[in-house]
Parts: sequence; C-alpha cells; structure tokens
Amino acid sequence: MFVALSPIDTLIVFVFVGFMVVIGVLLKKSMNHSTDFLLAGRKIPSWITGIAFISANISALELLGMSASGAEYGFLTFHFYYLGAIPGMIFLGIFMMPFYYSTKIRSVPEYLRYRFNREAHLVNSLITLLSLALGSGIYLYSLSLVFETLFGWNPHLSILFSALIVLIYTYFGGLSSSIYTEVMQFFLTVIGLFPLVIIGLTKLGGWDGLMQKIPESHKHMWVGLPGGQNELGWDVLSVTVGLGFVLSFSYWTCGFAEVQRAMAAKDFRAARRTPLIGAMFKLFLPFLTVIPGLIALAEYSTEMNGEYNKSFLILLKNFYPSGMLGLGTSALLAAFMAGMSSSVTAMNTIFTYDIYQTYINKDKDDKTYLRIGKQSTMVAVIFAIFTSYIAMQFENIMNYIQLLFSFFNAPLISIFLLGMFWKKASKWSAFYGMLVGTASGLIHYFLYANGYLYYKSDMVSNFYGAIYSGVFCFLVMVVVSLWESEDPNRDLHGLVYEDRDRTNEFWDPRILAWGVILIVLLAGFNIVFA
Repeated sequence: MFVALSPIDTLIVFVFVGFMVVIGVLLKKSMNHSTDFLLAGRKIPSWITGIAFISANISALELLGMSASGAEYGFLTFHFYYLGAIPGMIFLGIFMMPFYYSTKIRSVPEYLRYRFNREAHLVNSLITLLSLALGSGIYLYSLSLVFETLFGWNPHLSILFSALIVLIYTYFGGLSSSIYTEVMQFFLTVIGLFPLVIIGLTKLGGWDGLMQKIPESHKHMWVGLPGGQNELGWDVLSVTVGLGFVLSFSYWTCGFAEVQRAMAAKDFRAARRTPLIGAMFKLFLPFLTVIPGLIALAEYSTEMNGEYNKSFLILLKNFYPSGMLGLGTSALLAAFMAGMSSSVTAMNTIFTYDIYQTYINKDKDDKTYLRIGKQSTMVAVIFAIFTSYIAMQFENIMNYIQLLFSFFNAPLISIFLLGMFWKKASKWSAFYGMLVGTASGLIHYFLYANGYLYYKSDMVSNFYGAIYSGVFCFLVMVVVSLWESEDPNRDLHGLVYEDRDRTNEFWDPRILAWGVILIVLLAGFNIVFA
C-alpha cells in the first residue's frame, strides 16, 4: 500500500524530523555529567516525566498493531491496556518507586546488585540488554515501514534513515532530549490522530452507528472469555494471570525503559506520581488505537480485504486532506521515534553503569562515563539495525513482542516482589530463579513450536509461557532462600519493606488517592465494555 503525500505533507514531515534533530543538538550544551546524559540530572517535573513515561511506550507499532487487533478481534484488544498495563503502572507508583528512587539506584538491574549479589545483577543486566536490543529492532523495523509506505523507499534505506534520525538526537541530548521530545511527540500523536476517531464516528453516525456495523463478537471484553470461546482463544487464566499479572507487572514495574523516566523526576513524590500520571493517559489510549481499527472494519472492510495491518493507514488516506495527512503522518513517526529512543537510552544507561563502570573500569572520572554513554548510544543503534532484520522474519510483530516478554521479562516480577517484600529472599535466590525462569519460558516455547503443546493461538501460548516462567522463578527463589543460610548482619536498609522507615511519605495520602481514582475508573471501563 502506497500513501501519496503532497509537497506540503512532505514538507511537514521533514520539518518535524528536523525539529527532533535540533532539540538533541541544542540540549548538548547541558550534558556536562554522565547523570545529565543518562538520567537527565534527576530534575524533571512529574507532569513531564509522566507524559514521557507513557509516550516511551506509544510507538507506531502500538498504533498500527492495536488498530489491526481492534479490526480483527474488537474490544478484546482493550485487555492489553486495562489488564496488561494500567494495574502494573498503579502498583509501580504506589509500592515500588519508593524503593527505586529513595535508594538512588541508577538503573533497575542495579537494585539487584544491592539487594542480592553481583551475579544476579550481571545476568539481569545482560538479559535486559539483549531484550532491549531485540525490542529496539522491532521499533526500527516498524519505523522503516512508515518511510517505505510514504516515500516508496526500499526497506534497507528506510532502516538506515530511521536509525540515523534517532541516533542524532539521542547521541547529543541523551535522556533529556528523549524525555522532552517524547512529551512533544505525545501531544503531536494525540493532536494528529484524534481527528481520525471523530471523523470516523461522524461518518458512521456516532457510537451507536459503529456498534451496529461491527460483528457481535467484536463488541465485548469479557463475554466469551471464561471458556476461551472467542476469536483469540483467550481464557480467563491466560488473560488475568499471564497478561494481567505476570507480563503487565514485569514490564511496567521492572522494565527500565519506562522506569528510567520516573527515575529522572525531580523528587520522591514526583517519581511516584510519574507512572500514575501515565496510567491516567493510558486509560484513554484505546480510543486512539483500538477504535480506529473498528472504524476501518466498519467503513472500509472491502478495501482492507483482511489485511488488518493496513487499517490505520487506510483511515489516514481516506479521512485526511493535504496538510492534515502530513500532520497525521508526523504523529505516526513521533510515536515510532519515542519507542525507539526509549530503548536506546535504556541500553546506554545499563551498559555504562551496570556493565562498564561495575565490571570493566570502575575508577574512571565522570567524563569517561559520559563518553562511554555516548559511544554505547551508537552501538545500541547499530544493534537495533541488525535486530530489525530479525523482526522482519515474523508475520505478526505483536506476537513476537509478547514472546520476548515471556522469556526475558516474566521472571522479573517474582524476583522484585520477593526481593522487596520478603526479607528472607537470599542473595543467590535471584540468580538461580532468573536462570530457571528464563529457561522454562524457552522450553515452553520449544515444546509449543514443535507441536508438543497446543493452544488456540500464538498469543495464548505466550501468556502461558509467561505464567510458567514467573511461577518457576518464584518457586526456585523460595526453595533456595529456605535452603541457603543468610547472613543476619547483612544491611538491607531501604531495600526491603521490613527495613524501611515507616514514614508518612511512604504512605502519602495524595499518592494513594491517585491510585484509588485510577482503580475506580479502571473498574468502570471494564464494566462498560464487558
């Protein structure tokens, strides 16, 4: 599918790309220390970090993927938000950010070094780097598809051009440029794509008109779920435990690309508000991502012809006139760049602090770590170029993402929950739990891929793979902790709940109020779309 841009649309797109580059170059002057480049100096207000927190996750992959899933499966796709994201974000803000921020750790893996041991920290750092490298390849490949669709470029040129754009503004501006551009990208995404929903619903005669034109199977989140009688083959256990707990909590509470934004907040309370502000925006995102897919199904099912990945671009082509098409396209590019840059900045921070400073050269001056951070940014983008070709091999990129999460992310929620809330979790338990959890996810996938296990869809397999990975990690950690003799004099102050100061700041009523409001709204949306 080729979307022809007029000269004015093309100009708007390249002005946007140029503006991204300029922001990175302008912020170069403020990058005097490694913490400025890698952690934005811990001085950014919560409303900015909150928007960046959610923007880092809004890639055009999500826009295209969720729109495609909306067209194919309907309101079932809402579960990726209302079970697969928001509960984990609420838990992070209320319970886990106090540990991350008050201990002044510089990355999520670094917590494991202080709470457990260097071996657990090293393994987690390497696994996280691998996961981020593969994930950034997905973002880069998806971004290249937009340039290929818009300008007719071949895939290789599109990948290289996309990589160059992200490299320039992250190399010069580091995390600061990523966060500030992510805020701008978020608003551009909303402004550029919200009219799609309004125009589409107007053409269909409003919400009731949309409901009349989509299949009955597309109208509900929960109806047909208990026994797996739905087009995805999802059942209650796979959705609530696999997606809603293991994958959601491990990604949103232990995923450094997102948590890094909260760590950049200016103070303790701002850091805790960051994921809660992000969750408030996340509540309404399905209306920008899933609903366009349903509109495309209702209005352009013949043109789509079963190719659901085209649903978003079909709406852009048919709804937006010249000028607006350039704005909508820029919004799509903005979403891709936000996801890509979040992975790159997470990779350079983990390599610089968790690998280079900790295990290779720990006694260098700060300028050295700043230089290493910039050099690792270039290496991260190069890795993304190579892994983008791996992403090309998968027909359904959403399945590929969830597959990676079931290997690499799923064990983390067991490790961090036991580490933070069970003082008896021993120093070697995380190391063995991580290895067994990751291995169990890989073994589960091998058995499924070779026909030894049967599920109704690849996504259900990924959900159950995550469950096995998380459960085996949990069990191994408990067994090792009960078997291993722990040093009673080991200082865990601030790292576990039992050894934290019981201050009013930890149980801040304003933070708890945010959580209660979000839970009530979340329950309301689940009831309305049940």
